[in-house]
Amino acid sequence: MSDTLTCEVYPRLDAISAEEWASLFPDSLDSVEMFQLLQRSRPDGFAFHSIVVRQAGKPILVVPLFETRYRLSIFLDVNLRGLVNAAAKLFPGLLFPRMLGVGFLESEWSQVGIEPSLEPDVLDAAWNLALEALRTLAARLRVDMTVLLHFTTSSGRMLPMHKLNGFSEMAGLPYAQVPINFRNLEGYIETLSAKMRADLRRKLRKTPAVEVRRTRDAGPWVDTIYRLYLETVAQSDVVFLVHPRTYFEQVCGSVPGAEYWLYFVKGQLLAFKLLVVRPDCIVDKYFGMDHVPGRAYNLYFIAWVDIIRYCMDHGIPLYHAGQANEDTKKRLGAQFVPSLILFRHRYPPFHRLLTLLSRHLAYESKVDLPSAQLGTGWVQPMNKGRGILK
Repeated sequence: MSDTLTCEVYPRLDAISAEEWASLFPDSLDSVEMFQLLQRSRPDGFAFHSIVVRQAGKPILVVPLFETRYRLSIFLDVNLRGLVNAAAKLFPGLLFPRMLGVGFLESEWSQVGIEPSLEPDVLDAAWNLALEALRTLAARLRVDMTVLLHFTTSSGRMLPMHKLNGFSEMAGLPYAQVPINFRNLEGYIETLSAKMRADLRRKLRKTPAVEVRRTRDAGPWVDTIYRLYLETVAQSDVVFLVHPRTYFEQVCGSVPGAEYWLYFVKGQLLAFKLLVVRPDCIVDKYFGMDHVPGRAYNLYFIAWVDIIRYCMDHGIPLYHAGQANEDTKKRLGAQFVPSLILFRHRYPPFHRLLTLLSRHLAYESKVDLPSAQLGTGWVQPMNKGRGILK
């Protein structure tokens, strides 16, 4: 069966049609338009590729890829960063590696695209071709590390774990979700702890002072939106991707369901949410806030409750709140989906050292997460401090 298969590597993500994408990634929280926008906006320091295996001309396996250089020390405890950054000047390939990543940068978790009707032997042969192409591309690009980034228990089951010998694993950031099964807003608040109920009710007293505008036209406010985004990035301990301004200018015109929720106080825009509103869920993409006045008016919590209320009013069953800020999201009633990172350094001594370091590459998790088995084993995700914009 393998003689009917072909494998190609493309220097872009959208190497297949939108219809083929929808068939191969049916569970993705983001549409193909989101990935096309990501590629078109050209974030600094990133390049994109994809591996496509076809059978009789039809794509049956798609592996999305990104290429970048990344400073691993940002995942370390702050007490170790200075020492490690100094060491990185001597060994840049170890702690500031060129990285070829498998997965999505924009999506809420990574996936590979697989034709669901494939016979096991065809899928096995397709994976052999794709992994050989991945090794060849990594060698051609002379990357230091190959990384499979943020796969969940569900999306990770699509990976051929038995073929990934030589990869080590570490925890990724977990994903927060809130199932919407409340009768009303008071019913939601009653599910929280007594302390959080009192705190949230107190914070919501600021709501009358806040004006909320929903819009798909960010034009009049895009300067402020982008400034708030960059200020929030600057306050974040963990930053992987920084979008250019064009992303925020074009997202609502490009991505179905994308819209801004803008939070004004006395006519001044102090915070925004970038959301994708779907019939089955609301996907929280980015939050930006003018830190001092935004906290004074409790805008993070007001925006959170706005989304919960909107879901209830419109019969949307799930709020996908994304990564980071685990402790706050837990107190607000979120549930968590663990994620996993697999990595392999091309130099065995560096790989062994990184495997040892990986137990220090994150802070201890602030939430209890369900363990799950994913091939070689599942590590408990750990909190990486203040996350980015979610």
